[in-house]
Formats: sequence, structure tokens, C-alpha cells
Amino acid sequence: MNSNRRRFVTTTVMLAATQLVSASRAWAQSRRSGSAPVTGADIDALAKQRSGAQLTCVRTPESNDGPYYYTSSQRRRALAEGRSGVPLKLRITVASALRPGNACPPLSNAVVDIWHADADGLYSNVGADLQEEDTVGQTFMRGHQVTDATGTVEFDSVVPGWEIGRNVARTTHVHVKVFHENKIATTQLYFPDPFIDELYAGVDPYRGHVQRKVPGTERVLNRLRNEEDGGYLADQSTPMPIRREADVVIAEATIGIVTLGSFGVAPAFR
Repeated sequence: MNSNRRRFVTTTVMLAATQLVSASRAWAQSRRSGSAPVTGADIDALAKQRSGAQLTCVRTPESNDGPYYYTSSQRRRALAEGRSGVPLKLRITVASALRPGNACPPLSNAVVDIWHADADGLYSNVGADLQEEDTVGQTFMRGHQVTDATGTVEFDSVVPGWEIGRNVARTTHVHVKVFHENKIATTQLYFPDPFIDELYAGVDPYRGHVQRKVPGTERVLNRLRNEEDGGYLADQSTPMPIRREADVVIAEATIGIVTLGSFGVAPAFR
């Protein structure tokens, strides 16, 4: 399997089966205490109630780290460090697909690490040989948090700018890595093109960067939109839903853990 297209997988069929057996035993004991016999139909009904037609999943496209990931970041919510841009509240929920109908229980105590460009399209801790400005030693737009009981973290940042480097040009996006026990998921989150088009049409500092020079060359490129971005197309991604509250843009994403059902493995119960 290509490392850039790995899937974040957790084996949930056996866990679901264990939960069903435990529940069945407890339920059967309560039935016996009332002198009612437990029948095969009863167990089938319980299994159907607990698992529905089949185990399902939420698929999160797995992507690569990109060139600017670092293995350490601060545990914090506020990432902008005073840099300009449209305020962004990014809410990420991590879910484990253990239930039917795409209903995914929240996954608590997962580490969510994010990094992205600032509004000028610059990453922190990157040299001038790779982007337009040397930011080595800086930490803006990087940080991690741990999911709460609802599986959720929130970051306060600014809407990123589009990225251009010596070897890559990218549409506006946010990198995410999720760590939970021995599992790691890496993905990228995108914004709706009409919203980003609006920023680059008339909002500072974005409108000043519709065109940018490739570092180390005289070549000038126009801003990339989602449908022009190789990573967006390869991952078959979908932009995050966004809304505005006062002057803040709120973006929400769910990172789902894929079950074996996505790979043609029959569920344990039907």
C-alpha cells in the first residue's frame, strides 16, 4: 500500500463482538431472573439492535506529512502569535467508527497536532532556500492538543494563505496528525474555494498574494484553487464546512477511524 495513501485503520469487528457478547450475557441473566427463557430470536434481536445492518465507518483520506512537519510542537490552543489574517477557530473531532449508520463514538485522549502556513503563505521554522522568507526557529501556526470526552479539540489561528516553495505550490490547507495509542493518522483539511476566492479578491493580507514568485527564481505563479491542487485531487478530499460568527471563521472537521468493513470484511453480526 502506498505510504501516501495509507488508511487510518482500527480493528473494530472483534471489539464490537466482545461488547455484544457481554451485553447478551447480562441481558440473558436478567431474563433468567424473571424465569423467561432466552431464545435464539432474542439474541438475534439484540444483535440487530446493537449493531444494525452492519458495522460501518467514516473514511478519512490519508495523506502525507508534507515537507514542513516537525516532531515537536507546543501544547496550546492559540497558534497565530500575533500574525495578521482572518481569525479562524478550527474545531476537530476524532471519532472511532464502532456503531452502525456512520454514528461514530468520540475518541478521547487522542493527540491532535496541526501545522499550516500563515496568511502570507509562510511556514514557521523553514529556511529562505525553501520559501520566500527565513522563519527558522519560529513556531507560529504549530501546536497540538488532546481530545476531551467528546473527542474534540479547538485551535485559534488565522485562515492560512496558499503555499509556494521551490518544489511545490499548494492550495490553502491545514495539516493534521492524530496519535492514539499505537495508531497514527495523517491528513489535510481544505477550505471551500468560494470563501478563499472572496479573501483573495479583497481582504488583506491575502489580496496582496494572488501572484507569488517561486523562491530562487523569477518565475511567478497564480494562486492555486482546490481543483488545481494535486494533493486535494489525489486524496479525493472535500472542503470543510465553515460559517462566520462576528469576525471569526469557524471550520469544523471530523477525522474518522476506518473499520475493516471498508475493506470488504463481513461484519461479525447482521
